Amino acid sequence: MQEIIRTTLSPIIPDITEWPIYKLSHDKEAFLAEIKELTIQKIRSKIQTEKELNDMLGKVLYSERVRLTQKAWKADPSDEREFWSSIKNELLNIETIDLQGDISVDSPNLKIVHQIIDRYLAEIVGNFKPAMYNFARKTINVLVSKILNASPINKFRFWKTQKTIGEKLIISGEIEKIRRLGKEATIVLVPTHFSNLDSIIMGYIIDRIGLPAVTYGAGLNLFSIKLLSYFMSNLGAFKVDRRKKNSIYLELIKNYSTVSLQRGANGLFFPGGTRSRSGNLEKNLKLGLLGTTIEAQRNLIERQSDRTFRKIYILPVVLNYHFVLEASGLIEDYLKSTGKDKYIRENDSFSTSYKIIKFIANFLFANSEMVISLGPLLDVIGNNIDEDGSSVDHLGRKVELKEYFTFNGSFKTNIQRENEYTRMLEKSIIEKFHSHNTLLSTDLIAYVGFVKMKNIFPHLDLYAFLRLPEEDTEIPYDEFEKAVEKIKEKFIELNKNGKILLSEEIKLPTKQLIEHGLANMGVYHSKSVLKISENGNMISEDKKLLFYYHNRGDGYQLEKYV
Repeated sequence: MQEIIRTTLSPIIPDITEWPIYKLSHDKEAFLAEIKELTIQKIRSKIQTEKELNDMLGKVLYSERVRLTQKAWKADPSDEREFWSSIKNELLNIETIDLQGDISVDSPNLKIVHQIIDRYLAEIVGNFKPAMYNFARKTINVLVSKILNASPINKFRFWKTQKTIGEKLIISGEIEKIRRLGKEATIVLVPTHFSNLDSIIMGYIIDRIGLPAVTYGAGLNLFSIKLLSYFMSNLGAFKVDRRKKNSIYLELIKNYSTVSLQRGANGLFFPGGTRSRSGNLEKNLKLGLLGTTIEAQRNLIERQSDRTFRKIYILPVVLNYHFVLEASGLIEDYLKSTGKDKYIRENDSFSTSYKIIKFIANFLFANSEMVISLGPLLDVIGNNIDEDGSSVDHLGRKVELKEYFTFNGSFKTNIQRENEYTRMLEKSIIEKFHSHNTLLSTDLIAYVGFVKMKNIFPHLDLYAFLRLPEEDTEIPYDEFEKAVEKIKEKFIELNKNGKILLSEEIKLPTKQLIEHGLANMGVYHSKSVLKISENGNMISEDKKLLFYYHNRGDGYQLEKYV
């Protein structure tokens, strides 16, 4: 049952020292030893001979020496060059005779692998300190309130019309079910990703609904900022260096996730990998970390002989913004990468002091909401979860999760089969992103505005269309209003069929709906994304941004009705 919460709920596990993430940090030595052992096992399963292991180490060394030619980050260890020089010397000193036959217990190559793993783990591992967490949760409410220009609670309203944080950040979903099942299961939150604000908002949401803190990967470059590094290093974040692309490092990152999930720690990662440049909901996900949920679940089932194994649930989260601070830069990147020589970049919109001042003023006084849609819980295969926590297929029939990992009654690891499970999970998450996408007034009018303008020049490609002057793409207001009314009804039909969620403003009379959308669209941008011109027509001063915001309503095949 869909619920909306407007206050912070009590923690589902009141004692913070009982949180799995606290136990991970408290038992760090054993935690890291388990990751290291798993990584060695996987390397040994793929490589049997000393020659193969030596070749792999040569590739790791080459990759790292190439990385060291790039400009260093402040978060990089000061002895990087010395360490990798010593690894190079050790590899050079390995005699040809040492490369004969299978890998031995006292293999010099294996000793080097241990050194590299220990160094990487020391860099990757995060901490969790309750005192830091309590401080962060007390301050994050104020921070999010400032971002949304809201009052933390009723008695702190600065003026009568100011909304509280509960009125401006609306969280909906099967909250009671998530909290109840989350007491005995591990939950992995997988949000859409549109803005740099997403991580802050997700931290706020997790605390708001009362879930224990999560482990999450944060870019190593962020740890170059001392204050940010201090907070993240003690709030469960593990460091991810995307410059490191060698096999040992990538295996360690995946195993860090796998082992933390097996130990019961809730997780968070953005499955799209990076912010959506186009403004579209994610259509393809990064499968690496998704796959760790399947491996961890298989290991938990295999270790438990009866049916009482700990379950891992996937929780899709859709973040719905009226506007995105970085939208201008994101859509520029998207158009440049897809259009190449077809796309001509224009001058930066912040070309005058007046526009910068306008931007800041809009930021401070915007009165816009965010809607957070928590999708239904899924198992690691992508099946829905019923009220009892059991997996059910698309026909509503209960299925035994254990059977996905057995063959003729016994467990057998099958990587090819689990890769297919990962793709099944990806498909389910993407479906939930679309069905739990909340259509906002800004999404609707941007969708109609862009399609109507583009239809004036049906033979132009996107890049030629974007270069047209604004007067060539004006739409008579009456035509625009009729199109909004028609598409509104189509989205209401989709909502009735469970294909999309609708914000309350979508149900307003069409004129009021348009007014609400125009008041909230792109208020942080220096140019009007969509507005009523002096002669009463609809125009866009920035069709790139109109395209970006239109994309949130894309994917539902309604273009033919505009």
